[in-house]
Amino acid sequence: MTHLRKITITGKSVEEILTVFEEDYDIEKDEYSYQIIDKGSAGFLGIFARDAVVEVRIKKEYYERKLQEFVENIVSYFDPQIVVKVKARNPRNFVAKIEGGGIGKIIGKHGKGLGALQHLATIFLNRLSDTKVSVIIDAGDYREKRKESIEKIVKSALEKLKENGTKKVELDPMFSFERRLVHEILKKHKWVFSYSVGIEPYRYVVIERRDKNESVNPRKNRAYNN
Repeated sequence: MTHLRKITITGKSVEEILTVFEEDYDIEKDEYSYQIIDKGSAGFLGIFARDAVVEVRIKKEYYERKLQEFVENIVSYFDPQIVVKVKARNPRNFVAKIEGGGIGKIIGKHGKGLGALQHLATIFLNRLSDTKVSVIIDAGDYREKRKESIEKIVKSALEKLKENGTKKVELDPMFSFERRLVHEILKKHKWVFSYSVGIEPYRYVVIERRDKNESVNPRKNRAYNN
């Protein structure tokens, strides 16, 4: 799929429809395609006049530009020199990479600032699309470094379950990619299962000890339940 939104528009002429559409949506010619459903007709002396009908399909390039403008507008308050690059991995998944000297302020403590920005960007882009899309925002090499931290957090949680006899451990809120990583790491530890609780951006992982006689709970064992 190369289009995220399809709109049917009527007007006096095809030319008028496209002109108004471009102005209303702030969209460039190479960011959409269209199909003429009906060219319309002026009729005879106004009799039997018929509106033109055009089906417009908005391409992912439009959403890449809009997302970049949205993120740039926010991060410019932190540092006008920050560079934002947006790319669609596929029509439903967008990645915005932020580079620059002031990204530490954007990331915030434990990545909370970055998480909030990602949450806002996701809401913004989904309001422009008929199809649900996801947005990932990465600042510098934060995500790579965060992977190492996640592994340490999981190790610490497992030790707590073993040593203290605790039934379960609740981790701090994480990004969806971090929660998926937690679930993946825990797959090899059959004596525990994990699941996620809460609403974005405060959703967090719960690691729970499995009772010896407990059968596997498919719902709680799904790594994609993140």
